[in-house]
Amino acid sequence: MDRISVPELTGTNYFIWSLKMQAALSLKRLDSVTTQMKPEGLSEKDASEWQQKNSDAVAYIKLSLSDEQALQFAAENNAKILWDKIKSTFTGQTEDRKIDAGNELKNLQINSNELANDYIARARGIATKCYSLGLDVSPREPVYYTVRGLKGKFAKVRDILKTQRDKSIDEVLEILREEETSFNSPSSTSAEGRSADVFYCRKYKNSGMRLCYVCRRPNHVAKDCFYRNQKESTTTSQRRKVHLNNNSKERNTANPVFTASPNEESLCENI
Repeated sequence: MDRISVPELTGTNYFIWSLKMQAALSLKRLDSVTTQMKPEGLSEKDASEWQQKNSDAVAYIKLSLSDEQALQFAAENNAKILWDKIKSTFTGQTEDRKIDAGNELKNLQINSNELANDYIARARGIATKCYSLGLDVSPREPVYYTVRGLKGKFAKVRDILKTQRDKSIDEVLEILREEETSFNSPSSTSAEGRSADVFYCRKYKNSGMRLCYVCRRPNHVAKDCFYRNQKESTTTSQRRKVHLNNNSKERNTANPVFTASPNEESLCENI
C-alpha cells in the first residue's frame, strides 16, 4: 500500500483495523466505493472508473485480512458489501470485548511473586486493548488502577502513591523496581527500613542529590526527616498517654485506695 501500514484483521482488533483501513482507503481515494453502491446512469468511462476503484478497494481490504478472515469473505467482490459484512460480523463482538477489557482494567491486581516489570507490562497491555477497542479511557485511569492493584510487599508504596496523582506509569514502574530491588538486597536488614529508604529517597535523574519523599527536600533521607519523625513522635506520645490513662483506670477499679484521716494515722503509729 505504498508504505501505508494497516494491521492485519485477526478478529480481536476490528476497531483499530477499521480506523486505519478507512484512512488508507481515503488516501488512495477509494473510500467512496465502501460507503455507497454503484450509482445509476454512469457513462461508460465513469462506470469503468468506478469498477476500477471498487476492485482496488476490495483488493486492499482482503490483503489486510488474516488467513482465516480472508477465507470467510473470499467470495465477496463488492467493496461496500464486503465492508458492511466485516463490520456486522465484528461489531457485536467488539462491544462485548469492550466490556470485558474495561472490567479487566478495573479489577487489575498484582499476582503473588509477580515481578514489577511483568505487572506493569500486563497493565499496559490491558490499557492498549481498551484503546484499540475504542473504549473511552483517560490517561489517568491506567495509572490509578495499576496503583490500586498493588498489594503485599508493595502495600506501603501503594498507600503513598495514592496521594501522588501526578505520577506516570513509567514513574510508577521505576518506583516499584527500586522497591523490588530493596527486598532482594542481601545487605538490607529491616523490611520496613528498606521500603522507606528506597521509596522516599530516590535520586534525581539529573543530579546526585537524594530527595526525601516526605517533605520533598534534598540532602536527607526519609527516615531522618524532621517532619516525619516529629509526626511519629507525636503519635507515639499520644498513644502512650492513652495507654497510661487506661492502666490507671484499671488499677483504681481493681484495687481501690482508701485514705485515712490525721487522727487515724496517729492512732496507727501509736499502735
